[in-house]
Amino acid sequence: MHSERLSIFGARVVTLALLSSFLCFAQQSGSAPNAVIGRLAGTWKENEAKGKLGSQGLRFRRNAKGDLEELRGAEARPLVQLVRFNVPAYVIDGNSSITWKQIDPSHFERQIFENGKLIATRKIQISTDGKTLSEATERTRTDGKAGVTTVTYTRLSGDAQGLVGVWKPRSYHSTAPAQVKYEAAGAGQLKVSDDLGVTYTMALDGKAVAVTGTSVISGTMIAGKQIDANTLEETRSREGVLTGRSITVVSSDGKVATVTSTNLGPNASAEPSIQVFERQ
Repeated sequence: MHSERLSIFGARVVTLALLSSFLCFAQQSGSAPNAVIGRLAGTWKENEAKGKLGSQGLRFRRNAKGDLEELRGAEARPLVQLVRFNVPAYVIDGNSSITWKQIDPSHFERQIFENGKLIATRKIQISTDGKTLSEATERTRTDGKAGVTTVTYTRLSGDAQGLVGVWKPRSYHSTAPAQVKYEAAGAGQLKVSDDLGVTYTMALDGKAVAVTGTSVISGTMIAGKQIDANTLEETRSREGVLTGRSITVVSSDGKVATVTSTNLGPNASAEPSIQVFERQ
């Protein structure tokens, strides 16, 4: 889950995703149809100390014209956003617009607006040696309170200095750990919503549904099926391209849900990210 924070279970993030999760569940014999809905129903809070960061990070590049671009979302079908410093807000995706500021060679600030309303402020600092990038993103939660998510990255490739390159996440912390709510929604449907306003409702039939909410990348879809009474497998896609898969397992005592997510695509790393949620 982090779209700016690695998930809805990333992203948050995840990319941070999306804060990012998509549940998909193939049903096994011995489990009542959609029994996992009852096992998940309730509110869950992330325990960051028990999680593990995967390989999905930041990606900046120069296009054929030499313009700077950021590739947001999954590697298999990213949203390509032009980075234009110190100019008025410009449209990036649907109703969203963006501003970028370059404060000096190693400090940058990006703001995202939706229908003219400020959604998130992201501050980036690159170390003197150009090898480390620290990113702090402030967003207002659905409860009206602001939270700051800080992620530190290591440069894997690209220029020796500046933003251009591939950056792998190394550490992650939020002043307001992610919260996700699951609700039964009619016959065999599961509604999922998080504290950033991301939401979707799906039948556990393997059919993709749209994900909505502020800062959700256009074309993002989720499909879900039950594996057994304690396990969901989710697949996510964008514009018809499969981009990732997540497995959510509820512990036998019903108090912990562990989400293991893997990115899909020809160049995607097989290294998964793991998020642990505790029932509230």
